[in-house]
Amino acid sequence: MQLCYLDESGGCESPDMSLTATPVMVLLGLIVNSASIPSLTRDFLALKRNHFPGRFACGHALDHILEEIKGSEILQMTRKPSRNQRRKAHRFRQDLLDLVEAHDCRVVGRVWIKEAGKGLNLSASYSYAVQDIARHFSQYLTFRDTLGVLIADGRDHETNRGVAHSIFTQKWRTGGDPYTPLSEVPLFSASDNHAGLQIADLLATTLVFPRAAWAYCPRRPEILIHQGSTPTCEQTSAPDSGVSSTVTATRPGSGAEVSSSAIPFPRSPAPGSSDPDGAGTA
Repeated sequence: MQLCYLDESGGCESPDMSLTATPVMVLLGLIVNSASIPSLTRDFLALKRNHFPGRFACGHALDHILEEIKGSEILQMTRKPSRNQRRKAHRFRQDLLDLVEAHDCRVVGRVWIKEAGKGLNLSASYSYAVQDIARHFSQYLTFRDTLGVLIADGRDHETNRGVAHSIFTQKWRTGGDPYTPLSEVPLFSASDNHAGLQIADLLATTLVFPRAAWAYCPRRPEILIHQGSTPTCEQTSAPDSGVSSTVTATRPGSGAEVSSSAIPFPRSPAPGSSDPDGAGTA
């Protein structure tokens, strides 16, 4: 049995499309063998304690899962003027990738590049992305000759219900099930008690999101918004880390795929090097 933990980064945006709106939306799934979940959970708890000892100095050891290290927090550390904070964020990302590799996890996801000055239909895009990931996950399960379950970080009830129903109507239709290896429609849960969901958030927010924005978005989006021009996207390569992944990026406003093939999951460069997410910025 394989589990795919789904989490999102950059989906929320202000209704007035202010400059605080994110240029990218990422939906990432972390595929884990069910037999690895106990050890993955314990190792992830140890990782959090090792890097943030002050926040886990007391209380029952298993209660430490409730104290989340959010991806947005690691990104803030990455951009701090303090070199120590940037190094701390860098080491955390490196150890997180080592953890994912050690437990033979896989990554699948979809990246949406938003058109400058225009909003994204988040509900429709999110539903489509979940269906797309469900298809890729089903193909992976078929190849591995096993079954699986999708567990997504819960949003609001109406969104959860709509997304689950979009899979339900396809899975149980009379014309054939496109998700045969999936044992159920997507399940939604709070991330508080799921190491897989917390790891998926960290991967999506601290690695995929900043690199997608750096690779596919203009360097000065605020100027393009004022001028009304449209950004272009170019495919870039990423250094090999050994973690298998499939990520699909979509051009702004067109729905065309930029990349839909399996790519190596990018590792973070060392502090002081040229880093798109700012790890080496003074």
